[in-house]
Amino acid sequence: MKYPGLALIVFLCTCVVASISVADELFYVIPLKPDPPIAVDGELGEWVGMPNPIHIDKPENATYKAVLWDGPQDLSAVGHMAWRQEGLFVALDITDDHLSQTQRGRDTWKGDHVEFYLDFAPDAEPDRASFEQGQFQFAFSPGNFAKTGDPLVDIKPEVYAHHPPGLDVSGIKYVAVQTPKGWKLEAMVPFSLLGVSPRQNLAVAGEIAISDCDSAEATQETMITMGTENWVHSRRRLKLMALGNAAGEARLPAAVQPVADEISLAAGTSQELTFESPEVPEGKHAYLFFRARIVNSKPAGWTRALKLTLNGKPIAAARLSNRPASSMRKIGLEATCIAPTGEMNIWYGPDFVAADKSDGYSLMGGIKAHEWEFDVDDLLVAGGNELLIQSLTGADTGRDVAIGDMALRIKTPPPPPPPRKPAPTGPLSTIVPRQQFETDYTVKQVDQTTLQVEVSGERFVIESRFSSPDSKWNTGSCKYYTHSRRIEKKPEHIIVYDTFKNLSRDNVPVMQRHTCDLSDRFQKTWLAGISPLSGDLTTSESGNPSGFATTRQAGLAMLPLNDEFQVHVTNSCLNGVLGLSDNSFVLRPGREYTAEWVIVPTAKPDFWDFVNAARRARDANFTLKYQFAFLSPGTLTNGWSDEVLERFIRNKGLGVSCATLGYRYKGHAAHGTAFQEIDHTGFVELRQRIARLCPDVKYAVYYHCFLDVREGAEQDYYQDRRLRSTGDQGIYSRSYMKIFNPTLDNDFGPAIARNIDVILDKIGADGVYWDEVSYSKYKYHYGEPWDGCSADIDPTTLQIERLKSSVSLICLPFQARHIKRIMAHGPLIANGTPQTRSLAQLKYQCFTETGSISNCLRTLLYSPIALGDHLTERTGSDAYRWMLKALDYGCVYNWYSQRVVPEYPTLAGYMFPITPMELDEGYIIGQERIVTNRSGLFGWGDASEHEVHVFDDEGREVNDFAAPLQTIDGKSYTELRIAEGWSAAIVRK
Repeated sequence: MKYPGLALIVFLCTCVVASISVADELFYVIPLKPDPPIAVDGELGEWVGMPNPIHIDKPENATYKAVLWDGPQDLSAVGHMAWRQEGLFVALDITDDHLSQTQRGRDTWKGDHVEFYLDFAPDAEPDRASFEQGQFQFAFSPGNFAKTGDPLVDIKPEVYAHHPPGLDVSGIKYVAVQTPKGWKLEAMVPFSLLGVSPRQNLAVAGEIAISDCDSAEATQETMITMGTENWVHSRRRLKLMALGNAAGEARLPAAVQPVADEISLAAGTSQELTFESPEVPEGKHAYLFFRARIVNSKPAGWTRALKLTLNGKPIAAARLSNRPASSMRKIGLEATCIAPTGEMNIWYGPDFVAADKSDGYSLMGGIKAHEWEFDVDDLLVAGGNELLIQSLTGADTGRDVAIGDMALRIKTPPPPPPPRKPAPTGPLSTIVPRQQFETDYTVKQVDQTTLQVEVSGERFVIESRFSSPDSKWNTGSCKYYTHSRRIEKKPEHIIVYDTFKNLSRDNVPVMQRHTCDLSDRFQKTWLAGISPLSGDLTTSESGNPSGFATTRQAGLAMLPLNDEFQVHVTNSCLNGVLGLSDNSFVLRPGREYTAEWVIVPTAKPDFWDFVNAARRARDANFTLKYQFAFLSPGTLTNGWSDEVLERFIRNKGLGVSCATLGYRYKGHAAHGTAFQEIDHTGFVELRQRIARLCPDVKYAVYYHCFLDVREGAEQDYYQDRRLRSTGDQGIYSRSYMKIFNPTLDNDFGPAIARNIDVILDKIGADGVYWDEVSYSKYKYHYGEPWDGCSADIDPTTLQIERLKSSVSLICLPFQARHIKRIMAHGPLIANGTPQTRSLAQLKYQCFTETGSISNCLRTLLYSPIALGDHLTERTGSDAYRWMLKALDYGCVYNWYSQRVVPEYPTLAGYMFPITPMELDEGYIIGQERIVTNRSGLFGWGDASEHEVHVFDDEGREVNDFAAPLQTIDGKSYTELRIAEGWSAAIVRK
């Protein structure tokens, strides 16, 4: 790995330069800045002459969608890092030929910004990819440098913490300054915020990533980074750094002390080694690492072959640190690797990697079959240490053991798990679904554009205004259009109908702003389910187009209903003013349009009260029928025995298994019409096998309607390309992954629909998994056909800048027709929440991807299902922890990785079917079942019988768990008392 400017770093000739996990890797030194201190003001002159400058300007630095990087003039940066006792400093002078940032908070990643990654425990669990304790991810947004005085338009520079989520970043000093060629960033992150005591030679891992958006649409298009490896959001990608002296020099102690390079241990023999104890810094442990194999000409199974004793004490299984005591093979069989007393099963092989490359003997979860590591810190003694290595194979077997790369690794131990709360012993909360759906509120239409809502003693005044192309904001009709309003009072909400009629012969831009100023009464806000610490945020999340704010006594929400308003939506809360806006609507000559939106008052300042009332207002409580998992034909699953395949299906509790694009088209996943040209035999054979073993389980095949990788597709469907605002065709992640717009009238629509024919008719699948059903990457298309209602509108002049088309609108007839067609045939499972009411009314099951578990917020107002996380789930226990996290967001769970073969039935098998009645933090109540990770008295407010399934903190069902059924006033309740990390499914009989 090369770092820009690394040649300028000075290393002491006597130091040992080592990575924590890979010896002899160079590291970047963050120099100490002596007095005077750095003034964080955006003026970077004081950085001149600082050692170890950073240059991010070469082709190899374009690590994410490099095809869209046009060179240093498009995006590049020079800068520095430094440290002082008060904090870590960063300064960047960024060249960016087109500044574009329209988002706030969590969504700033969609526009120009800088991401700053830090890991202050780089040697703890070095193989872990996920960001947990000790890791930080900050986003520095420049804002848009606008100064119109309109708080919705003027986006200020801000810092947002992606990890840890909810971190208070108010102590970070940050300034962004616009320059003729781009912008400058200067920031200081306090070490107190990072929980770090700084010192010279302190190891840290980090990365600086500069993101670019050149399109008018908010989307992350390309990224340049300090590192030069292809981008992946993984902790393992971060590279070693160190806090240095003022000259930019640092010395890291050796992290690895060799013990023995090679050991040949004949069957039935033993060998003793003596080595000196290394210096182990405070807070670190010594781990004994080695590779071992039974000498054999090819990879095979394993046998009981090895035991180690250090200073007279056995190295037992509890000390094993790089793998569990038993692991699942990729073919679905379990392999025990060590006994509690330390006897090890060693894999056969010609080298130390052969087993990992084999289909039959490789292990799941990235575990290396031949690698072993034990925490021996408390077994070491000062001076000489004696290690006894014993071969446990019989002397006459010829099963010799080869050991290599034995060394002591000095690193930070993983943090201990926090203590879990025990099961409660006192009174329990009674948890039943709401029986009456009515809120005690009043609503009054004060004038044409003002509404007054009163609930729980609070008065909310909602004011509306509408733009016109003469740069004015109007509170009703004007010379360009007429406006009329009608309201409809419902038990839990108010529907507002704003009707406009164009009086001119031109397209008229009409932006809408509906606001409620809570002033000093403001307590908290949730926009698309996100609740920022600052209270200030804007979102444009059509899948959850909601804004909810509270006072001490009550709450109020606003969200759009009709298709056009929903795809254009902007929700905001700025300076205590809750807002709902459409900033993209165009009214055609002579046309009439009605914008429908809803106001939801809540009698308590409770987020979940709002969620459930909004779900009822949107008619979102329909039946979710299927537990789902990916299960594809290919080398892995073809090698499974029938017993393993059936165990995979049954232990996951599947209702639908989905085959993805496992077979390739000219080296690429066969997206688009390329799918029609590949061999489908494997799909058919897997369908037949599943039908034979599990005839009650449905079989689906992957479908995507926007992407095509087939050679010639760009020419064949030239008129149907998805165009960016720059005029070039949108691509997904690689240049060969072109994006098109399927409609009922163009050439690409019927062509891509033939994939459904192949899936249902040729392969004979029961149903379809539809990936990214609403749109793919770009929400807008800048070309023909026009959707008749969308444009980029200048926020200052209020005039049309350019017409554009919502993909969700122009493709809606195509999507609706084929969704209905698939659902008439069998199951449809989709990725992504509908962006329009028209699609939502079809009531199809979908999930949200959860690389970040907070993505569950996107689906709270429709189909509350979280897809498992392929980045962190390696075992059934990993998946179970993700199920519990999903329940924290009121969501159930669908499986992702097919490499996870559960050893036993799981909670996921009792989640479906479910017809949601009520969601809350930690549980979901459906008509058929309640799924929870909380204790309580659970019921449905009736006298129904309950069947209870309780799962422990490893996800195993506890069959004899006492969860008595109580009868109170003629109604039945399950008394559930579970510890933290446990869960239950209560099935209504």
